Amino acid sequence: MFFSVLNNEQINNIKYCGILGEGNEQNEIVFNIVFVNCNTVNLLHTVIKYADERYTIIEEYIKSRKLLASDNKTNIFDFSSATTIMKRKDDEQYLVDDMSIIVGYKKAEKTTIVFSDMLEITNINRLKLLKEYPLSVLSYFDSKIEYINTREINGKTVIYLKFRGEKEKILYDLAELNTYLSSGTIKGINVFGRAISLFETGGYLIIDDLENHFNHEIVSTLIRFFTDKRVNPHGATLAFSTHYSELLEHIERNDCIYIVENKDKITITPLNERMQRNDENKVQSFKSGLIGNTAPSYEAYIQLKKSIINKVETKP
Repeated sequence: MFFSVLNNEQINNIKYCGILGEGNEQNEIVFNIVFVNCNTVNLLHTVIKYADERYTIIEEYIKSRKLLASDNKTNIFDFSSATTIMKRKDDEQYLVDDMSIIVGYKKAEKTTIVFSDMLEITNINRLKLLKEYPLSVLSYFDSKIEYINTREINGKTVIYLKFRGEKEKILYDLAELNTYLSSGTIKGINVFGRAISLFETGGYLIIDDLENHFNHEIVSTLIRFFTDKRVNPHGATLAFSTHYSELLEHIERNDCIYIVENKDKITITPLNERMQRNDENKVQSFKSGLIGNTAPSYEAYIQLKKSIINKVETKP
């Protein structure tokens, strides 16, 4: 959602805009988005009004200050000494009422924000269409694949799939690849292919349920690539959600981890508010319930078990 705003999308056109709801008692939603550009750290403050079933930006400004070597993940959010460099004006007729002034900032700074959103493939695992796929990625997930190429012929996409020692297969629908490739291979080609592109430029890769279709070692490899400065020299960022607490062992800093819980309402809590030391056993603490538990309750488990037993026993 926030990346879409930063990439000049109109709020009402963003697919997930409904998650904003109707806001507070005044039907207002407030964004405070912090982003770094070269040697400056910036705050985009946006107030959105919900009325007549649409969203309108009613107040907005950007503050900026110099990025300091002493900045950490606490004081980097301090803008008390920052300067307001841009403010939304009512007479800006060229700016639609649901598009952020970030468009003007990016134009003035001649900058852009690169991100790859993979949320849509969480439940639909289909290969992203490319002209060709890196052999190193193909071999990592399936050593028998010799190549996968695509070509446009008479306005239609044709896929060429070749396994070592076999004849080339010609396919006319990406969905047909699911017959020949495992779900893990398809997701792996998608994820690692996009990651490699981001390693070349910097940017953000967003994945929901990272562990889906992957074994532990593949997930570990992806995380290690993002933390290796030789592989990732431009500081690309991996943002992911997971249900597997075991993956916490790969994240050194507690302030990089957030716990999402749904108790009456959805809450997001930084792990460092519950665990002060980075060297504490995060996996064990999570499993024991010390730092939160997103698994179904024991009472819900018993109720489900009883209902299944009752259904099985009463079946004629």
